[in-house]
Amino acid sequence: VASRTAMVIGHLVHRAAAELKARLIESGLLTLPYTPEQFHTACAAYLESIGPLRTKAQYQEPPGIHWDDANYRGEAYGAFSWAVYVAEVTVDTTTGEIQVDDFIALQEVGRVLHPVLARGQIEGGVAQGIGFALYEKVVWRDGKMANNQMTNYIIPGAMDVPPIRVFFEEIPYEHGPMGAKGIGELPMDGPAPAVVNAVENALGISFSKIPVLPEDVLAALSVAPEPAESLAWQ
Repeated sequence: VASRTAMVIGHLVHRAAAELKARLIESGLLTLPYTPEQFHTACAAYLESIGPLRTKAQYQEPPGIHWDDANYRGEAYGAFSWAVYVAEVTVDTTTGEIQVDDFIALQEVGRVLHPVLARGQIEGGVAQGIGFALYEKVVWRDGKMANNQMTNYIIPGAMDVPPIRVFFEEIPYEHGPMGAKGIGELPMDGPAPAVVNAVENALGISFSKIPVLPEDVLAALSVAPEPAESLAWQ
């Protein structure tokens, strides 16, 4: 499920901005087409000659969508974003080390509002997911996190993150801003399962927890049939 920030807030901003533009046009201070400079001049003229230039938009549930907040029943989301994640890994069966060699992320987000930021959000989420899958182990001692320092809480560095190939599938959603549905938490939800599934495919062994550390691989191999010396799998 993607967060609703872009879909809901973005749509409200879009509607409010459209109303503001319409008001300027109705006042005769702005004509189509216009440049950013002309829009700025029209806003200043409106403030000086007419008064405050304010618009507002309030969220309205899309047709057919209803959520009962009192009983937690109904449809909380007007639309869903979708994603596919594919990881390629190499497992060293001598050391137990796992290396992510390649990663593909395909996101269906309605409409991409800002390609650079969207791609960056997905790349960051994938890096975080790789950390979940292979590195980030929380150690508890006496009810406290014992490894809460950068020196002992291991996260993936630049050399641990593979090339991340990001692709978008755009299927516009009519109730989102310019068709957008948003990206949300998907880029950090799916990559860890993709990485662990690739490891399981390579070894023919299932893991029931993350992160899958080298010692976990060696322990699993000690009670499983011996695989090839080094395996790469998706």
